[in-house]
Amino acid sequence: MREGGLLFVFALLLAGCGDGTSSQNGAGRKVITVYSPHGKLKPETGARFEAAHPGWKVEFLDLGGGEILTRLQEEKGRPVCDVWWGGAPGDFNRAAKLGLLEPYAPDWTKILPPEAKAADGSWVATFRTPEVILFNPQKIKREDVPKTWDGLLDEKWRGKIVIRDVRPSATMKTIFSALILREKSRAGNVEAGFEFLKKLDANTGSYAANPNVLYEMMQREGPLAITLWNLPDAQQLVAEKRPFDYVIPEQTPVPVEPVAIVKGAPNPDGARLFHDFVNSPAELLILAKERFRIPARTDLPADQLPQWMRELKLDPMPLDWNELQEHSEEWMVRWDGEIKGRNKAP
Repeated sequence: MREGGLLFVFALLLAGCGDGTSSQNGAGRKVITVYSPHGKLKPETGARFEAAHPGWKVEFLDLGGGEILTRLQEEKGRPVCDVWWGGAPGDFNRAAKLGLLEPYAPDWTKILPPEAKAADGSWVATFRTPEVILFNPQKIKREDVPKTWDGLLDEKWRGKIVIRDVRPSATMKTIFSALILREKSRAGNVEAGFEFLKKLDANTGSYAANPNVLYEMMQREGPLAITLWNLPDAQQLVAEKRPFDYVIPEQTPVPVEPVAIVKGAPNPDGARLFHDFVNSPAELLILAKERFRIPARTDLPADQLPQWMRELKLDPMPLDWNELQEHSEEWMVRWDGEIKGRNKAP
């Protein structure tokens, strides 16, 4: 669904990671190990899964979406993880090419649009995640917040922008790669995209190692007040009554977030159970209502989705997602080596 301005109605856990050497924990339940960046979704979804499948226990390792691929590569041949839940499709595609994922495509996946699943069945999408501009309304008036990505380049934002360190973050990799592609489409060459990121770096006052540090920097005294982020996390911050608000920019990227089974998973039966559970209509509706997650499935009853989701209108950035996924990692390596922190104005 790429139509700009159309109504979007689209038809997941804090514990340590198991060592992969045993299929059962001390209580006699079989263990499913999940690598995921999905924060507060994990304990709730894990508890619901264990209630529905009392013979199983879910253990999670909390990693950034951009860190999981590296972990799986290190564990190839002796995998610890059963399920990878959340991140950027490009990382999942790279994992599939490296032989790290086990294809699994239940019948319901046939109705998913092409951008919400891998052609070889190695992953399917659980969510669609629009990107936003997040800000602290105690420092910035809503009417002054940029309504476009280009607005972040205005000199008035110099030193006020803080950005989550890009390479470990699926969200930031997607936003930066999308902006490179957008500028390439305008100018006809990829260098225009890197020039955009140089200007953004010049306005960036600091980089944050992880989301919690990002939020802390925006809340404490000082100029840092605005960032590039994603809609579900922004809505969660607002729901927690923390000093945050957001704007959905014109032509924003709307990526999908996949789930996949790891090849050679210690507990493949449990992996399939968990995969089916997080993609089930019942769980997706709970996550839509309680955690602001837009389902990738298009066959959910519209009247059971939250009202804000039924009314949500987006103007998706037109993107060649295949090109983005193919080049995102190399682009971010270049950004990290040539641009990050190197463009401060005198």
